[in-house]
Amino acid sequence: MTTLEQVSDLYEIAEYMNDPDLTTALEFIAKVITKPDIPIQVATVEIVRLQAIAAKMAFKATWKVNVDKTERDKKNIYFTAASEIDKLVQSLKYLTKG
Repeated sequence: MTTLEQVSDLYEIAEYMNDPDLTTALEFIAKVITKPDIPIQVATVEIVRLQAIAAKMAFKATWKVNVDKTERDKKNIYFTAASEIDKLVQSLKYLTKG
């Protein structure tokens, strides 16, 4: 069983959205939920990666609102993902300032 499967709600979101980058972010969130003790070296790498994923989620949400209106149901999930991943990044930044 993967970490994401252990946090079944996140697994369902990953399956529904079928977005590899979102799945990557959700897997990291699941790992933090199950083991919140994050090494500083991991946090510094994840800050950059997760911030880039958050940016991508924001762009995809805006794209789905303004251009590709075929999957309107996913746009709000992308908006939420962008916002919540950004909050996680801010927490990781705080952790690295220790």
